[in-house]
Amino acid sequence: MVNLGRREYWEMGLDAEGRQRLGAWQIKEVLDFSLAPRAAVRERFIKELPAGTKSAEVEVRLTYHPAPAVELLIHRETRKLTF
Repeated sequence: MVNLGRREYWEMGLDAEGRQRLGAWQIKEVLDFSLAPRAAVRERFIKELPAGTKSAEVEVRLTYHPAPAVELLIHRETRKLTF
């Protein structure tokens, strides 16, 4: 399986390890990279396939990291594409 890309959304003010990095007075100056509850986001990843490829399987995973060493699978969808 080839990983085409990855998109990450972070809670405001926290780093990847969950440590507070920004205070409330600093957060108002920063772009919001969090994903709101029930929000839909479209992402596009482009991959050039070898000549003669007839089909490909695509898997999308939505995970949540409540702590640095914990990954919870929220949703996974797999589709087989034929050309």
